[in-house]
Amino acid sequence: MNTKIQPKTLKGFRDYFAEDVNIRQYIKQTFQDLAQSYGYEGLETPALEYSELILGISGSEAEKLYYRFQDHGGRDVMLKYELMTSMCRAIAQSINEIHMPYKRYQMQNVWRADNVQKGRLREFTQLDIDILGSSSQFADAEILEVGLKFLQKLGFKKYIARISNRKILFGILEYLDIPQSYFDGFYISVDKLKKIGEKEVEKELVDIRGIDAEKVSQIMEILKIDNIDDLEKTVGTTKSGGEGIKETKEILSILKKTDLPESTYKFDITLARGLASYTGPIWEYEILDNNIGSVSGGGRYDKIIGRYIGHDICATGVSFGLERLQEIFKENDMTKGISTTSDVLVIPMDKEYIEYSMQIAEKLRSKEVKTMIYPEIKKLSATFKYADKKQFPWVIVIGESEVSTKCVQLKNMETKKQFTVIVEEAIKLIKQK
Repeated sequence: MNTKIQPKTLKGFRDYFAEDVNIRQYIKQTFQDLAQSYGYEGLETPALEYSELILGISGSEAEKLYYRFQDHGGRDVMLKYELMTSMCRAIAQSINEIHMPYKRYQMQNVWRADNVQKGRLREFTQLDIDILGSSSQFADAEILEVGLKFLQKLGFKKYIARISNRKILFGILEYLDIPQSYFDGFYISVDKLKKIGEKEVEKELVDIRGIDAEKVSQIMEILKIDNIDDLEKTVGTTKSGGEGIKETKEILSILKKTDLPESTYKFDITLARGLASYTGPIWEYEILDNNIGSVSGGGRYDKIIGRYIGHDICATGVSFGLERLQEIFKENDMTKGISTTSDVLVIPMDKEYIEYSMQIAEKLRSKEVKTMIYPEIKKLSATFKYADKKQFPWVIVIGESEVSTKCVQLKNMETKKQFTVIVEEAIKLIKQK
């Protein structure tokens, strides 16, 4: 006797059935259509990368989460942690064939050995857009605009992009004469402000990052400033801070020229973003509906491709997590109109009616009506029970009378109304809104 194997998934990995798959496809299609409407081109990259090509890009905190191992050929490899780094490798490898500026969108899986919790998996799908080869703040503003339009098209009513700049954060240290060697720990701690609160961040900056307590008090006061103009006389007097303020103001100015409501974006000095790769403007999207919170982040990363080709190429982009949006859709009852089944279930009452059922199904499909033929010959009670469970909006029954008269018996599963009509009339009824 064979030993039964217990079916189970690895922690942090999951399966997706019809309802989830349809939500995921809807979100991805919305993202792809929007990206293409702005001129972004598709890209796909391999799941595995040489570790040496990725190490040192995302920062020490991120590297703790890499799925890194030695393959059968003895190569040091890793599953890609994010799409951006693999994209940079691909661009560097094909640099002579790439025309700049290069606008790319990408929708693929990534892997992180992270703590598993609600909305956070170890395998998940990222939806990215990026612009390479442009130092213009227009590129940053467009990425921000597309992200906000994406949330709008998904049906969210209240959302906002919080915008800052790594150079402003660096300028804080410059202004307070804190050595630049403290910067990595500084921005990682600041990035936790919304999560652990002001007092805990202040404590971490002193106890863990080793910054003088008096200067930490000054840092916390600066981080309370919400008007970018009020930074001009302090942080704005430093080289980095001045550049960061100028870039951020330009982005905000460009966004004001779009049709986006000004309530959908704002400057937020406390925004830090955890990845080491950011070099300038950074942003994060929050959904305010039902206090959902942060759903995405991005920014400018001008130094990464230069690691591979010896000179910098400007780059800016954003990444959305598909699973996070998928769960939000389900929790907030936003799945109405996203079909999880075919439009019609065709039920042949006997084997001799299968051929006619197939002809009817083909006519329905030719008019873009999603149609399934029930593959077994069973009692109507059983097939209608199946149709109810699978939530088919329409059922077509094919029996002797329907075959002889070249008609179909059509039933609306919600209203319970029945119609005996030719297939062309059935199509009209099915496609009525």
